[in-house]
Amino acid sequence: MATKLEDALRKVTALPGVKAAFVFDQFHNIIARDVPGQYSNDILKRIASQLYQLALFSWKNRVLTQDFRLVYERYAVYTRLFAKSFYLVVFMEKHLESHDFRQPLNLAVLVLDRALRSEEAFESSAAMAKVAQLAESSLKDSHEVDESFAGDFRRLCVTFLGQTGRELVDLAMEEQYLFPPVRTESDMRKLRKYALTHVINPIKRQIIEKDSEDLILKAMTTHP
Repeated sequence: MATKLEDALRKVTALPGVKAAFVFDQFHNIIARDVPGQYSNDILKRIASQLYQLALFSWKNRVLTQDFRLVYERYAVYTRLFAKSFYLVVFMEKHLESHDFRQPLNLAVLVLDRALRSEEAFESSAAMAKVAQLAESSLKDSHEVDESFAGDFRRLCVTFLGQTGRELVDLAMEEQYLFPPVRTESDMRKLRKYALTHVINPIKRQIIEKDSEDLILKAMTTHP
């Protein structure tokens, strides 16, 4: 038997030009879906993870993240934040213009929001968010006293990029499969290279690149 949220999602996929849609939360859990059967939840989770990172970096760069649209060769993907921590992902025909889908999707999101708040997923996600916030706070405290290259590099990035710098280094560690303490020169340079490619300001990137070279030399001297 379909839930209220699934019924609401079908109203989205019934819109002209829309091919499929799903909803995920900040932990990349698939809350509801109306997509072809060959797309497993694992595939959708990978898509959700990539879209969440795009939303995260857009927000940190002060770009509107309530919604964004990516256009590919054969289709477009529209992502919309709602109910504070849930995302609606819509696969649509790429020729659709903003005025074709924005108003009907705005109405559909209101229906989704009401349906979501009547489901256990909303309360469960809120509880998980509180636990994650406590864990993140504990992790942040441990990072502040990290004396390894990763800790020094994180503090350097925070100096020039603020909170974005902290999250950029954390993301670089995760994407490059690095774990503290980072000891080898190759791992240090891998972490540094990935992070620098995401620093938009050329002057700040140049300063971080120069100062982090000194941090690598310091780390290699301290932990040969």
